Amino acid sequence: METKEKILLFLIKENKQTATQLAEQLKISRQAVWKLLNKLIKEEIILAKQLSNKQKSVKIISLNFKSQLLKKNLSLILTKEAIENEKWIQNFAGLEKLTDFVLLFGSILTNPKQANDIDLLIMPKKKNFKEIEKEILEIQKVQLKKIHAIQLTNKEFYKEIKNQNKAYLDAIKKGVVLYGQDNFIKQMEKLNGN
Repeated sequence: METKEKILLFLIKENKQTATQLAEQLKISRQAVWKLLNKLIKEEIILAKQLSNKQKSVKIISLNFKSQLLKKNLSLILTKEAIENEKWIQNFAGLEKLTDFVLLFGSILTNPKQANDIDLLIMPKKKNFKEIEKEILEIQKVQLKKIHAIQLTNKEFYKEIKNQNKAYLDAIKKGVVLYGQDNFIKQMEKLNGN
């Protein structure tokens, strides 16, 4: 994944960062980050706002959700990330039509052999809670590890993230959107829009 893509992926999952924070997370120099950020600012994909009058050199970097180019880039980046987890896309294919998005997270991504369960954060379409539960029971029949699925409505998701629920923030930060990348982007825009 290119550094530009890594920056955008990081910002969709952890909105509003400084260039220093981005450089630390991506393990590259601040100068290299600023070079890319300036290009993204020029393309109006991201925004850079001065932190305060006292700290004029510190800028907060955020996504410009008004940019269609940003949304297309994010959709592609999130889809690429999902494809790197092809096994899980196939295993949970039955959930795609029932959900706005499915986020796989937890130790199953970082240490699958040691993981005790498979964690999913699901936003159902309409009121598909029961259908999703049935589908998960079917999928569970062929999975060795227990599936732990959390279903949240639009409002519940919004509330949990706005209230800085650490578990959900961590799921977003470290998780992979298997399905519904565009819907996930819309949710993050609603939460972090400018």
